[in-house]
Amino acid sequence: MQPTFDAIADSSYPVSRPLFFYVKKEHVDKIPGIREFLKEFTSEKAWGNEGYLTDKGLIPMPKEERARFVKAVADLVPMAAADF
Repeated sequence: MQPTFDAIADSSYPVSRPLFFYVKKEHVDKIPGIREFLKEFTSEKAWGNEGYLTDKGLIPMPKEERARFVKAVADLVPMAAADF
């Protein structure tokens, strides 16, 4: 199987993996720039279908899934074991 855009996006390419980064909620207002970083990284101009991170190799998740994560990040929703 070839690592095509579609095969990576739909997870059928066996070595494709999601990108995760974790932020402690209590650090958000204590460490300068974290809130701004979260907002920037989850913006459409960064991780959207035509976002600048696609130029670096990021395969964007579906728009509905991005919207769900944008809300979770904005609300600083803690992750649960079921999220993995």
